[in-house]
Amino acid sequence: MHNNKKLILFDFDGVLVDTLIMCHEISKEVNKDLPLSEFRDLFNGNIIDSVQNNPKAKQHPQFFERYEEQMRELTIPDSIKDSISKLSKKYILTIVSATPTGLIKEILKQTNTLKYFSDALGRDIHTSKVVKNKMLLEKYNIAPENALFITDTAGDVYEARECKIPSIAVTWGYQEEEALQKANPAKIISNPDDLIKAIEEIL
Repeated sequence: MHNNKKLILFDFDGVLVDTLIMCHEISKEVNKDLPLSEFRDLFNGNIIDSVQNNPKAKQHPQFFERYEEQMRELTIPDSIKDSISKLSKKYILTIVSATPTGLIKEILKQTNTLKYFSDALGRDIHTSKVVKNKMLLEKYNIAPENALFITDTAGDVYEARECKIPSIAVTWGYQEEEALQKANPAKIISNPDDLIKAIEEIL
């Protein structure tokens, strides 16, 4: 059914919704001395592993309850919504995230974008994006070279590469261009308006 289809995996926080400052502020409630630069660095690897292994970045016991309290204010910018709508006509769109699946779906509902995504796999499905990426490749019967990961963190680029999936890194999210360059994604873009063109150049 999907033989001619290609798969796009979107990271959620940072790429679709701007949660960097909100999540850093929540983290600071239990990590008083965690500067934004060090918070960003946690995303050089799998964020769930990074928090577990970093004594300076304790996991907030109610992190996602606090996240949910502020969720109503989250939006997806119109330019990104517009791109997602166009891309959904041509590609299978999915989300692979470290945020719980239920919260992702709630935010997609409130931004009227849930209809564009075939799947959303959050931290409750698995903590490893390698595992979740492979689940989606298998589910839709798609070869890794016909898939593409859209992310804002080096950690995701590495996890996608482990599945042989190329990545586009965006600079409007959690990490800045310098950190993203070190992970060597297929492409780095700084403007949401360039998203469709970048995807079509790779897929």
